[in-house]
Amino acid sequence: MVQYKLHYFNGRGRAEVIRLIFVAAGVEFEDIRISREEWPTIKSSMPLGQMPVLEVDGVKLCQSGAISRYLANQYGLSGKSEMEKYWVDAFREAMEDIGKKFPFSEKDEEKKAELKKQFFEETGPDGLKQLEKLYREYNDGASFLVGEELTVADLTFISFADFLKALKEDIFDCVPDLVALDRRLREIPNIKAWIERRPQSEF
Repeated sequence: MVQYKLHYFNGRGRAEVIRLIFVAAGVEFEDIRISREEWPTIKSSMPLGQMPVLEVDGVKLCQSGAISRYLANQYGLSGKSEMEKYWVDAFREAMEDIGKKFPFSEKDEEKKAELKKQFFEETGPDGLKQLEKLYREYNDGASFLVGEELTVADLTFISFADFLKALKEDIFDCVPDLVALDRRLREIPNIKAWIERRPQSEF
């Protein structure tokens, strides 16, 4: 049996989709959480000096998107056809585009406050409305973002929703179909159990 060891900080962040893939597939993995104090001492041992890193039978894989695509292909979560695989990628990239618009890296505090206000009042809701429109048009508001079965696009959406709701709890109020999707996905037994037992963290 393949041995998986996932290295990341004690948070959801860029590792959570990877964890959710293992959880959804019912695959065991070692969830290694590195403290901020430990990180400088092990950074040089990680490919590209960053995390998450997934060890697969001792081989270290890097880059969260590449890892999640690799695992999704391994465990049947990447889509059932080439067209479904395209839509999985399209939805994931659309979510990434929305997340990138939050001004994490802005150093000027006054400007950052203005950009955050703009994100919460305009940019974020507008992006979510576009995402909901795509979901309605492509999959008619069905149980999953793509096709008739769970894919990594849905698992990415759970992590994406966690991220946005941590910034502003009611940000999804303008997109009822996405709220309903989020609720359905979190009721999937393996996913529900993981969310209930996963370590609490700031991010």
